[in-house]
Amino acid sequence: MRQTDYVILGLLAERPLSGYQIKKIVDIRFKFFWSESFGQIFPALKSLAVEGLAEECPPESDGARAAKTYRITPAGRAALVGWLAQPVEKESFRLEILLKTYFSNYAAPEAMLAHLKAFEESHARQLHILNQFQAELERIPDEDENHREILRAIDFGQKANRAYLDWCRETQLYFEQKRLAFSGNRSKESIP
Repeated sequence: MRQTDYVILGLLAERPLSGYQIKKIVDIRFKFFWSESFGQIFPALKSLAVEGLAEECPPESDGARAAKTYRITPAGRAALVGWLAQPVEKESFRLEILLKTYFSNYAAPEAMLAHLKAFEESHARQLHILNQFQAELERIPDEDENHREILRAIDFGQKANRAYLDWCRETQLYFEQKRLAFSGNRSKESIP
């Protein structure tokens, strides 16, 4: 099975959901460390249903066409528990900003400064959202069985985003100094 399948089973273990609801939850709760597309979620839901790991819930209304809602089956819960016991696969880590930094000696410092500003703004927004999630969860009584685990995942996201912001500030300073040195060298070259 693919990791998408386990993401879906984990969310269905919390409560029955439609594919659209799963996508929304992934985009809100997991966006700082995971992503899934509709093109991954809907085929996976169908496949999980065929394999007997999830099942379609009976429609709640006889009216307009409602989104299909799925729930986890006992076999799906067993598959989820089995996956949780397996060792973590090698983590993949891809940040285009690091590639651009690595090759930045071929570009003007201003280009990197613009990339770093966008990177900083993005991670500042993510940190703000995670801080809001943490504050909201801490106000809610600890009734959910995975409440504390959710807070641990949020804590990781907060720390990772703070580290990104620290690196970004230091690297911006580096490129500001490089830009000043670059413009100083240009001035000297233009003097006859």
